[in-house]
Amino acid sequence: MVLAPFAALAQTYPPTGPQPQVQSEPNPDATPTPDPNRKGLDGVWEVQIQHTDGSTSYDHFQLKQSGNALAGTFLDNEHNNKKYPVTGSLDAKTVHLVVTRDDGTTMVFTGTVDGTTDMVGMLQDGNQQIAFTAAYRPKYRFLDTISPMPGGISTGTGTPP
Repeated sequence: MVLAPFAALAQTYPPTGPQPQVQSEPNPDATPTPDPNRKGLDGVWEVQIQHTDGSTSYDHFQLKQSGNALAGTFLDNEHNNKKYPVTGSLDAKTVHLVVTRDDGTTMVFTGTVDGTTDMVGMLQDGNQQIAFTAAYRPKYRFLDTISPMPGGISTGTGTPP
């Protein structure tokens, strides 16, 4: 009979006995779960600025939210980890952040917040408009666990405050 080889195959499929367990690898790019005690946009954010020449710079915000007002610090990794003050606001899902440099010039970040862990928008720096994204990165201490290397996130050895 022509079906005999298929009949034998059907008797052994599906395989019986213990099956290997598939282990999923952790995704290092996955958005971390915010601290349940975190309020609004409080915390450290890794900022990726996608320059028009195709390069990307990695900087950081440390933000504190009080109502709709935002305040904090911008860590400029491209300029020797220089820190600049940040002020801004959150209106529904629209975030507006102004970084004031020592010479009085400003960088204005305007974007949309997705939940409390992601931002995407445009940076107005002088006469340039540059795309940016930002992702919340939980930290114990702002400067203890930030590396000036691209990506800016170290393995973290900071201790809780």
